This record gives sequence, structure tokens and C-alpha cells, in this order.
Amino acid sequence: MSGAERILAEVAQADEAAALRREVGALRRALSERDAFLAGVAHELRNPMTPILGQVERLRAAAEREAPEGRVAQGLAQLHWLVERYMRRATTLLDVSRAQAGQLALLATPVPLAGVVDEVVESLRPMAAHAGSTIAVAVPDDLVLSCERLALDQVLDNLITNAIKYGDGGAIAVVGLRDGAVARIRVSDRGVGIPEADQARIFERFERAVADPGTAPTGFGVGLWLVRRLAEAMGGGVALESRPGEGATFTVTLPLHG
Repeated sequence: MSGAERILAEVAQADEAAALRREVGALRRALSERDAFLAGVAHELRNPMTPILGQVERLRAAAEREAPEGRVAQGLAQLHWLVERYMRRATTLLDVSRAQAGQLALLATPVPLAGVVDEVVESLRPMAAHAGSTIAVAVPDDLVLSCERLALDQVLDNLITNAIKYGDGGAIAVVGLRDGAVARIRVSDRGVGIPEADQARIFERFERAVADPGTAPTGFGVGLWLVRRLAEAMGGGVALESRPGEGATFTVTLPLHG
């Protein structure tokens, strides 16, 4: 190669590198704009529902006083559950945006695990019943975590919701165990399972274990990504054990208080 040819080749490589840097910069700006858009949308979707939920709660309380088993009370109970689920989905979008922007600040306090598990499970029993699943809980009362309560609620809600969606109508188990200075929280189902090749991918954003859009349950595909980010932000982590056709067990590890 002559000197002139070498110079032309170096100029061409420099131009390609500059073009690549411009493309990377454009992609980063697009991702930042998308996350900002998601945060704004989530905020606007969630805020108006707070007074609506409050009004539903007041109407439900009045209906239950007058006729606890009546159709109005039952209908308002279902409406209350639907509004709460809507707000959780909007909160998930908001938390995803905050986590991606590095703005997910969590404050650790003593949190009794059993109480949070019971609340989340009770809120999801209608969904489980509709899917034909039962939820069994085995969490000792003396397991007190050092974490943020709302973040723990979000972690459990996502894992149990996934167990219902992919559990194929089978039994679901939520178990809490002490292991030295940490607690291990296991959420197990007996559903379709997750192939080994997909087990790392499902913890990424906008990914699902079921690749076929026609068979995958609805959702954003960010639940497990958020579970991992929240668990790590609280000084813990999440692991998965699964085989196709044999269900899945997600284990969240979080520090114990004291």
C-alpha cells in the first residue's frame, strides 16, 4: 500500500469512527428522551387516580355497612382492586424511569416481612382465583428486614403477579427463610418454567420469558428488571431456578434488621 493509499484509508476509518460516535450519541439522547417521556406519562396517569381511589374506598365502606354481601359492595370491591392494579402499573413505569436515570433513592427501615407478604398476597388473591391458582404463605413473624417498605411491596407484587401469569393455574408458594444476616424470600410456581437460555435475558428491560407475543401475558416486560434493580439497591439480589415444564422459583435475598 502506498503512502497516499494509507492516508486515504486512515481518513476513511476516522470518518467511520466519527459517524459511529454521532450515532451512539443520538441513541443515548433518544433513550434519555424516552425515559423522560415515560416518567412524565406515568406521573400523569397515576396522579388523577389517587382521588378516584379515595372516592371508591368511601363508597365501598358505605355499601359494606348497608349490605356487605350485596352486588353494589361486591362491584365496588372489584372496582377498588382494578384501580389499585392500574396505579401499580403506573408506579412501575415511574420506578423504571427513576431507576434508569439513577434517581431511585431508597431509605432502609425495619420492615416485618410477614406483614408485607400478607398484604400483597391478599391484594392479589382475586387475580390468582381468576387464574385458578392458590397462594400458600410460610413466613416467620420474627423476620424483620432492613429495606424500604414500598420497594419490598413492589418486588413481591411483581414476583407473585408473574407466578400467577405463568403458573398455569397451579399452586403458588411464598416462603421466607433466615440465612445468617439475610432473609431469603422464595416465590415458586408450578407453571411453564423458563428455559436456561432465557434466564439471564428476562432480567433485562422490556424482555419476557415467553417470546411469542401471541401467548405472552400482557405487561411492560420490565417487572423482573425492576425487581433486580430494587433488590440490589437495598443491598440484596435475586436469583432464579427453573426448568421448562417444572415451574420457577425466584429467590430474593435482603439484609435482616440488626
